[in-house]
Amino acid sequence: AIVRAADHIYIEEIKKAGLYLKISQAYAALLPVKAVGVMGDKRTYEQVIALRAVETTDFMTADW
Repeated sequence: AIVRAADHIYIEEIKKAGLYLKISQAYAALLPVKAVGVMGDKRTYEQVIALRAVETTDFMTADW
């Protein structure tokens, strides 16, 4: 569910930026690691989502 929500937000932001028709492939991926952060006065370890978008004409080469 977290990846689906992240992907939805990501695609919506791409559309808002006017890049949806220019980008050939974009997705959110859940990484098998946790990142450290701070919430209030405590350290927290949370999941990491990677965002990827590429522009290509032939799906053999791409611009990142």
